[in-house]
Amino acid sequence: MKVILTENQYKKLLMESFKSTVSNVLSSVSEFTFRVIKDATQQLKFDFRFLLTYGAGIGAILKSVYEYLEGNFIGLSTNEIAGLTVMAVAVVFYENKDLKKLINKVDSSKLSNAISYTDNLKNKFTHLLKVLGLSIHRTSNIISYSFLVPVLSILIEVVTKHGINSTQFDMLVEALSTSVAVAIPGVAIRDILFKAGEIIQNKTNNLDI
Repeated sequence: MKVILTENQYKKLLMESFKSTVSNVLSSVSEFTFRVIKDATQQLKFDFRFLLTYGAGIGAILKSVYEYLEGNFIGLSTNEIAGLTVMAVAVVFYENKDLKKLINKVDSSKLSNAISYTDNLKNKFTHLLKVLGLSIHRTSNIISYSFLVPVLSILIEVVTKHGINSTQFDMLVEALSTSVAVAIPGVAIRDILFKAGEIIQNKTNNLDI
């Protein structure tokens, strides 16, 4: 039995599909973020909820640092890894004099290692944003754009299969622009996704030559 869809029905199905995909990815990141910040709060007895203002972006940074520490320091508890992760990210991306009081609550050598890794991550992401034409004046603002990391595979797939002038790409942009998990304005998201899409498309075209 064949079912014929109108163009509007097809677009609605696509929109729901992209919204669901984006929501699942960002929800997973958000759940991870809440867990790590909760564990760090228990470990260090300090309120790190200010980091949640960065939306899904903070999760991308936390996850990378957490996995680095988990893979390089055997024997640490989840709370200890969470504490080191959140401390490193807070020190590199957010100036807070109260953080200095927490230094003696964690292993200083491991924290130094975590900060070094996080700082390197920040520099790489700063370079990526410059390539995308974004000039970030405050270090903490970088985190807001880190939501790109968990959705990058989706973006690459859409651009390589359908292109940036496709309905699919428009739907992805709209899904991200309206997501409550992303902490930057929809207009900014559209601009950065189009720029990223152009770069991906140009690289794909060059590989086909």
